[in-house]
Amino acid sequence: MKFTGINKRLDDSSKKFVCGAVEGFYGRPWSTEQRKLLFSWLKKMGLNTYMYAPKDDCKHRAFWRELYSVEEAENMTNLIEAATENNVEFIYAISPGLDITFSNSKDVQCLKRKLEQVATFGCTGFALLFDDIDTELSEADRSVFQSFASAQVSVTNEVYEHLGQPHFYFCPTEYCTSRAVPDMAMSEYLNTIGVKLMPGIDILWTGAKVVTKKITVSHLMAISNVLRRPPIIWDNIHANDYDPRRIFLGPYDGRSPEIIPYLRGVLTNPNTEFEGNYIALHTLGQWSKSNCDGLKKDIISDGERLSPVVSDIKLETECEFDTTTEDLPARLDTRYQPKVALMMALKEWMLELDNNRMPPVAVTPVPIPPPNNCIPLAGPLSNPAGIPDVYCSLPGVEETENNPSYMQPTMNPVNSLVSSCSNGIPVTDTEQPCTVADILGEPMDCALSDDTSSVNSDNHEQASLDNLMQVEVVAEDLQNKKGLTASKICDNKTYYEDLSLLVDLFYLPFEHGTQGVKMLQNLRWVKCNAFQVTQAQKKQSEVAEWMENADTFITDVKRVQDMAKRLYEVPNVSLAHTIFPYVWDILGVLETCAAYVAWLKLGSCTLSTSETKGNDNLSWCSNLYKEAFSCGDSEPWVFRGGLQGEFERLLPTRSACDLYYMQPPEVIIRNQYRYRPYSSSDESAVYQICLQTCDDGMDGTEVFPDMPGLIGDRILGAMTSLSPENCFLVEDDVGVCGYAVAALSARQLQERAKLAWIPAMKEKYPLVQKEQPSPADEVISSFHNEQRNIPETVLQKYQSVVRVDFIPSRVVDYSVPKRLLACALNAIKSGGSEGVHVEMNVGDKCMIDHYRRIGFFPITLQPQDPEDVVYLGRII
Repeated sequence: MKFTGINKRLDDSSKKFVCGAVEGFYGRPWSTEQRKLLFSWLKKMGLNTYMYAPKDDCKHRAFWRELYSVEEAENMTNLIEAATENNVEFIYAISPGLDITFSNSKDVQCLKRKLEQVATFGCTGFALLFDDIDTELSEADRSVFQSFASAQVSVTNEVYEHLGQPHFYFCPTEYCTSRAVPDMAMSEYLNTIGVKLMPGIDILWTGAKVVTKKITVSHLMAISNVLRRPPIIWDNIHANDYDPRRIFLGPYDGRSPEIIPYLRGVLTNPNTEFEGNYIALHTLGQWSKSNCDGLKKDIISDGERLSPVVSDIKLETECEFDTTTEDLPARLDTRYQPKVALMMALKEWMLELDNNRMPPVAVTPVPIPPPNNCIPLAGPLSNPAGIPDVYCSLPGVEETENNPSYMQPTMNPVNSLVSSCSNGIPVTDTEQPCTVADILGEPMDCALSDDTSSVNSDNHEQASLDNLMQVEVVAEDLQNKKGLTASKICDNKTYYEDLSLLVDLFYLPFEHGTQGVKMLQNLRWVKCNAFQVTQAQKKQSEVAEWMENADTFITDVKRVQDMAKRLYEVPNVSLAHTIFPYVWDILGVLETCAAYVAWLKLGSCTLSTSETKGNDNLSWCSNLYKEAFSCGDSEPWVFRGGLQGEFERLLPTRSACDLYYMQPPEVIIRNQYRYRPYSSSDESAVYQICLQTCDDGMDGTEVFPDMPGLIGDRILGAMTSLSPENCFLVEDDVGVCGYAVAALSARQLQERAKLAWIPAMKEKYPLVQKEQPSPADEVISSFHNEQRNIPETVLQKYQSVVRVDFIPSRVVDYSVPKRLLACALNAIKSGGSEGVHVEMNVGDKCMIDHYRRIGFFPITLQPQDPEDVVYLGRII
């Protein structure tokens, strides 16, 4: 007996062009409030569809068999009603592919039962998703089905008919050309899907790649022929769940309006961060309306013959555009221009800055056993020709044991359909274990059809509530901004320029924005031409040009700082909270770059040959790298780190990933820090910081009450006096709050100190014999005693020396010590250093831990080496 509970909508939506958003990413799902806001956005932008498919929502994928509780059912019903009120069709998607047994009638009944329940909430559209799963059939299924495709088709058709043939979508396991085996046309899997899947079921497709740069008419004609129907594009052009350092704020691009007649629709799978998707959705809406009544053009798919009109246009323009027939319509089409669409979207987005919105409270992860199968999340990690592995990697990415070209996604399921205060988690004794049913809530009672028997899902492993802690990601000071009145940002030209700059810094997967590219090119030029200010015979005109470009780069970094400061203070706290991690990341990198440029301006630096040549083959500024990045032949996760990664690759310490890629703070940090080279006028400030941190990181003012400059002379004096060109400072709004002093050659510094610095200190601090010497007397004695040499075991690999100290109470951003260290390491690396060390007293436990946290590790010494000191080093 078929289920008859679905009330189909009166309008003939099967004929409409489906266009909207799919919440189909990995990561934290959107909140109920955000989804309702999305529906109003979609209505305003002329979009008509929303697909509910958050990968990390526990009952969508990990626990797909579980029915919804009463609270969850009420929230889902409210969502569906809100979508309907905004003329948006709500499509409920479920992903059973992780562990379904296709031949198991209980599993199939569970699937029917789950979708029937959602149908009672008012849902009229459904989707079965089989993406990112193991492609091998289980032992039980192999005895029933001929192939993986046959198993999926059998269950999908059965569920589709059981529900009364509603609006239905299917996502294949081979959902793009690069996943098709052996290729799209010859894929047995895709051809089976196309032939056997019922014609009323729409098929989702991402294009040539998982993230496709360009979708063409010929490609759509080819896949439509294989699938026996035009596809609906699941568009990942704005998806960012594969790279934690990137968010995509650029316009919808790479899809000419000419392809619209060849499609059933487009659903964009956008950024994980809800507030970052306004431009993506707005420009998609503009694109979808640019060819509403379009017809398939008279263009032969093999490109050999064109219609007379297009042939004439091609003859007139082929020299100017130097492009293929496939590109021609997009180049000539004025109905949709991405740059123009972006300008319109930016003006609308400015209105959102004035809305007093708070970010949602973090949702508690639901404990889940690790899956026992390998799931290819984001496809091959193979590098394009000529691009070294080190620049295509990211810390924290795990690879599967058997196939290093596929990444294993981290399963972090949450329940996004419960209120944030309770999250559906019962209050129990933390020592008392609970079941998954306790965590997810009891399923609601619902009337089911006669042929759907009550099926009990397998019990999952018990889990302790010790790990179920709610963490609010918003600080109390952000909560206080709820009462802010609108600041009329929409009338302020400065904020429009700020948003334009923000978009250019985080543009699209295969393209950086104009302003970001100019900064990148400027930094590269300044670096490669630094010899003009360091060579003995200087040409004033060339020096002036170099200085102008260097100042321009530093000014541009200041613009980014000012942009960040303003956007962090907008009434829309939710938006500020969304952009903060990304702006914080790129701003930290840019500030380090600005310090490097300021250091080059001194003209006293020594640059190695590899640095003056610019390492073009390793950066975006090389033609090889740029072509590989922008052509779209490789997936965008091959080029990790976004624009900030490109800036890092221009710095000498480009391989020291830990100095640049750090976990962002959970709350907005408004303190801004500036890094710059040391000058002789900074000596008193540096000595004061040394005094305040000399007692194993604590204030030593009371230890040296009569000689406050003594400890500075002992620890820092030789480096700041004999090697000032490699020393850097960090400043906050008050003044200097930290330093990183370094010397390129510790051996030379040691010899020069013996000849010049130590004799001067002996004269400055005469030795006085006392029966009970004070700490100051002991430091003075160290000048007069025989000076200890740095062990050769240290100097062999770690020829440079550094010292990093800062005032903890003024450095609230934990990235500052690493960025400060990066400034000093960039300087000594430019001079050819390969390693750096620091010397600490064995009793300075806190300081030793401090250096461990910024990438140093203890150096193994020889038996004859001193035992009262510890040497720590790191390779650069």
